[in-house]
Amino acid sequence: MSNLNKQLYEFIIENASQLTDTWISTKKTSHQNVYSSNMPKFVEDKLRVQNNKLIHTVAKTFLLNDMNLKLDPINEWANEVSKDRVEENTMLTDVIEQFKLFRKIFWSKLYEFFVRSDLNIAKEDILNWTNEFHFVFDTVIEEFVKIYTKEYIRNLTAQQELVTELSSPIITLTNKISILPIIGTIDTQRAKHILESTLLQCHERQVQYLVMDLSGVHIVDTMVANQIFIVVSALELIGVKSIVTGIRPEVAQTTIQLGIDFSKIPTFGTLQAALAQLNFNIVQS
Repeated sequence: MSNLNKQLYEFIIENASQLTDTWISTKKTSHQNVYSSNMPKFVEDKLRVQNNKLIHTVAKTFLLNDMNLKLDPINEWANEVSKDRVEENTMLTDVIEQFKLFRKIFWSKLYEFFVRSDLNIAKEDILNWTNEFHFVFDTVIEEFVKIYTKEYIRNLTAQQELVTELSSPIITLTNKISILPIIGTIDTQRAKHILESTLLQCHERQVQYLVMDLSGVHIVDTMVANQIFIVVSALELIGVKSIVTGIRPEVAQTTIQLGIDFSKIPTFGTLQAALAQLNFNIVQS
C-alpha cells in the first residue's frame, strides 16, 4: 500500500459526513418512498448511517489488494441495505437513481483530491484510482441488485402463498359437516394448493361431508373441472363425501358445451339446499 493510497483513504473518511450531507440535501424521487424529502427524521438518520457505511466500504478498497477482502464488506453492506429497501417497498429503479446521484457526488469529491498540487500525483495513479472507484461502485450496485431481487422474489412468493392459503379456508359447521367456499379464478397453482389444503384440513378435522360452494367461481373450464374431480376423488379415499353447490347458470351452460359431466357428484343449486339435505338448517332472521 502506497502512502498516497493511505492519504486518499483518509481524505475520503474525513469528508464522509459532507458527502452524505450533500446527497441527503439533493436526493429527489418521483415516488413517495424512503428517499422522499418529507420522510421522518429517523428514516433520514438511518439513510445517513447506511450511506456513511458505504463510503467507508469504498474507501477501504484503496487500502486492500486482495479482491476477496474488498468483496466481503461490499457484500455485507449490500445484504443489509437491499433487505431494508425491499421491506420498505422501495422500487429498484428509485434505488438505482440514488446510486447514480451519489456516485456523481462522490466522484466530484475525489476529483478535489486528484488535482491537489501539493501531492504531485502522477497521472498513472489517478487512472488506477479512477478504475478502482468505478469498478468498486459497479460491484456494489451489482451485489445490491442481486440480493434485492432474490429478497423481493422471496417476499413475493411468501405473500402469494399466504393469499392462496387464505383463499381456500374450510369452514366447520358441525363435527361432521364443513364448507369450502371457492371464490375467483382457479389456476393450476391454486388448484394444487386447494387439493393439498383441503385434504389436510378434512383429515385433521375428521370431516365426513364437505360442501364445495362454487357460487363465487365465474369460469369453469376443463382444467378447473378436472381439478374438482381430483379433489372429490382424493377426499373419497380418506372417507369424505363431497357435495358441489352454487354452479352459476352461465357456468352450467359452459360445462355442458365442454362435455364436462358432474352427474357422479351430488350437486345443489344453493348452499342452503345442500345443508338441508344433510339435516343442517340455516336459521334466518
